[in-house]
Amino acid sequence: MVIRVNTAYVIDNLIKDHDVILESLKVLYKIVNNDNSDARDLEFLIRFFDAFIDKCHHAKEEYILFPSLNLRLFPFEGSPVYVMVTEHGIARYLIRISEELLRMWIDNKDEGARQALIDHLKLLADHLTQHIKKENDVLFPGSLALDTLESSRTIEDIENETGHEKWVMEINELKKKYGIT
Repeated sequence: MVIRVNTAYVIDNLIKDHDVILESLKVLYKIVNNDNSDARDLEFLIRFFDAFIDKCHHAKEEYILFPSLNLRLFPFEGSPVYVMVTEHGIARYLIRISEELLRMWIDNKDEGARQALIDHLKLLADHLTQHIKKENDVLFPGSLALDTLESSRTIEDIENETGHEKWVMEINELKKKYGIT
């Protein structure tokens, strides 16, 4: 079944996700710039990055927005979507290596792994910040050339599957803990 959805509605939803992601990065920077990083909070953020950013936000882009852009605006190869999907893969890798480094730090009390984790999380934060800017400033405005998008999935389905609202609430709680308004 093909579902048609208003492009502006999708873009608005994705930009709101970007706002939540940028807020989570403020928390991340606060934690990693502290000599006594809280492993539990870093573990939570890594789970957030995997569930909210990759499995929810990127899924909405990759299932709903990007296919219509490729089929109706421009071919995939060399396109802005090609760049965005490539960058999603980079983020996915940085999340995975951060999971591994966190385990090494917690399980083995490996301070080298702790420092490598912090370095990789900073890389991830910088990468996501630049990626979001490209999407907000270039890809999303250009996407509005299409009035509607076609997909087999809805935003609501993806958000329900991934616990979107729970993650937003938990990030807000972590922001309070670290005094971020």
